Amino acid sequence: MNSIRKRLTYANVMSTLAVFLVLGGGAAFAAAQLGKNTVGAKQLKKSAVSRAKVKNGAINGAKVADGSLTGADVADGSLTGTEIADGSIGTGDLANLAVTTAKLADNSVNSAKVLDKSLKGADVADNSLGGQQIDESTLGQVPDAAKLAGKASSSYLSSSIYKVENPEGPGSELGDGTFVQSKACEPGDILLSGGPASVRSTSTLLESFPTPGTTNSWTARIQKNAEADNWTVVVLCIDQ
Repeated sequence: MNSIRKRLTYANVMSTLAVFLVLGGGAAFAAAQLGKNTVGAKQLKKSAVSRAKVKNGAINGAKVADGSLTGADVADGSLTGTEIADGSIGTGDLANLAVTTAKLADNSVNSAKVLDKSLKGADVADNSLGGQQIDESTLGQVPDAAKLAGKASSSYLSSSIYKVENPEGPGSELGDGTFVQSKACEPGDILLSGGPASVRSTSTLLESFPTPGTTNSWTARIQKNAEADNWTVVVLCIDQ
């Protein structure tokens, strides 16, 4: 033991201590002595930095590669309107039938947004269209428009009314001593009314009636009680 003590020197002790530090805690000692900003990408092996080593809030947009995040990386319901750039969403980003009426602002849809001829009668509220919304030139004849209450238009006044009469004369004498005259409208026109005219006060009007067997003629018959009588028949007609 005295022989060993005689051989111990300061240099021998320090060199032996250095060997123990290198073999035992040398790595920890070296790490504690690393200077700031001296560890770079080359000193880190692949996958060496785990999630636990990343400080909360330390990663921002500049640290994320463009186009590298997918829907699976974004938490459901975490994005709001402020995170979406105005005008950045196109039709390709919307799912079919994704836009409902609740998503449309009142009065936001105009005629330019509606496909031509796509609307049907079921899309228009009852009694909501007025005359101003209908192009009259596009309307055809409604069924049965040529008739009114089942009657043809020729049964009604469709133009003007005119008057015609016979020249004044004695009329045709019948065997019983009476005289008769008839007057008709123009062919195809409709008789409205008729009767005798210019009959003397000394004569007696016996009959005044539509001529039997016709639809546009009037007949009158008188009896002359004294002097001669020139008279006439007048008819009112509907011009067809």
